[in-house]
Amino acid sequence: MGVRLLTVRDRTRAELARLLAVRGFDRADSQVALDRLQEQGYLDDRRFATTWARSRLRTKPMGSYRLGKELEVKGVEEQLVREVLGDLYEEGEEPAARRAMAGKLSVLGRLPASARTLRVARFLQRRGFSSEMIWRLLHEEQQG
Repeated sequence: MGVRLLTVRDRTRAELARLLAVRGFDRADSQVALDRLQEQGYLDDRRFATTWARSRLRTKPMGSYRLGKELEVKGVEEQLVREVLGDLYEEGEEPAARRAMAGKLSVLGRLPASARTLRVARFLQRRGFSSEMIWRLLHEEQQG
């Protein structure tokens, strides 16, 4: 059953354990199966976290805080989340913040500047970027 659940998409160990429990599998038997899947390379939280986070960052640029929380919800351990985010945000959050801001600005094109600035600030905040980053980028946008 575990292999079949992994053919749909890659999952974390915690996600797969939850799915097996919901389907009525015994916890001890599930742990043995999960260990075997991990030993055989079918189940790899690092691979999942890296692939999922890269994809998420590419399609929906966001700050490391929010992306980290999303990974934790998926069942990725805190230490692994820090390592993966460290690799992904090696150059900092600014490139992702700039991409997110550019996308939002293109949608808001004809709004008055003050309304556009407010909406972009809220959008970037929801995406998990720091207030300092948001302020700096908006200040640059207004100056440029």
